[in-house]
Amino acid sequence: MREIPTDKIALYVGTVVVAATLTPFLSKFPRSRGKKVVYHIAFIAVSACMVLFIPDWVQHELFSPGGVLLIGIVIPVYESVVAACSLESKNTTSWLQFWIASGSFSFATEFMDDITTHLPNAGEHWYEFEFFLTGWLMLPFTDGSGLLYEKITLPYLAPPITKLKTKLEGWVQIFFVTVNTYYMWIMWYAFLRLSEEQRRFLVVGLGTVYPLAASTVALTTASGLHKDKEFWLTYWVCYSLLFVMMDYAENFIGRITGFYSVCAAATLYLFLPMFRGADVAFRKVLVPLSGQHENMLLHDALQVKLGIEAAIPQVQREKVMNRAASLFTVNTPKES
Repeated sequence: MREIPTDKIALYVGTVVVAATLTPFLSKFPRSRGKKVVYHIAFIAVSACMVLFIPDWVQHELFSPGGVLLIGIVIPVYESVVAACSLESKNTTSWLQFWIASGSFSFATEFMDDITTHLPNAGEHWYEFEFFLTGWLMLPFTDGSGLLYEKITLPYLAPPITKLKTKLEGWVQIFFVTVNTYYMWIMWYAFLRLSEEQRRFLVVGLGTVYPLAASTVALTTASGLHKDKEFWLTYWVCYSLLFVMMDYAENFIGRITGFYSVCAAATLYLFLPMFRGADVAFRKVLVPLSGQHENMLLHDALQVKLGIEAAIPQVQREKVMNRAASLFTVNTPKES
């Protein structure tokens, strides 16, 4: 079994602590939508100083696949959990925009590890670029994800992605209608015959292609429901954590037969409509761990209110809302 060096563990733990400390501070700033040029200039200047003055051994570990995962997971996951439990829908929209940009970039560069292994010069500064790009997408000052959404996703990518989502949904339905257990065994056997890199690529594709299309449609179309945005935000939170676990576990047990099959099954469980496992994992695990249980209850109460407003005619709405409000009134004991 491979051992992780102590200095690497210390650096990663320190990075998590710093990111966790910065999260409450960063959340106080409104997202700029990428419209403040001075913030982009300042970000470039700070990035250049980090490259010039941080010790080489720290850069080697920080600007690496593990470092990129840490900076792109710790803050976004926590902020996304808070956003999904928030009473303001704009928070959900902002972080879903981040995951669309981040997920698209991660899938498009999935083979970069192999490229840098065989062509070191081609990827000499790749992870520096990926590290700072993730920060640029995430930070509220630069808000690169919001900028990309308005300038690229909404005008150019949303129309073809909407058509792609429709086709993918059709294929998924046909798959579950026509494929029985016998064929599933054949497909699983064929999956196991693939190389380790091919199995990993298929698992990542399974977890990103359709979810990216569905997230984009939920975010960009007029018919996109807020509950769909919330679900896909919770999906990306859960999938990102699953991806991190897969990424590190494969160093130790990745060659065990069935490892990527389990990862594929877990991915399908998260987003398929008959399971919607992301919602289960989000509410049962992530919300309690992040201390957002009370906010989640308030969020659910707001959704009930909105549902009543949509279902009850205007003339009866006030009466029904008053009766509903009485159900939430705290009964205090009468004084004797």
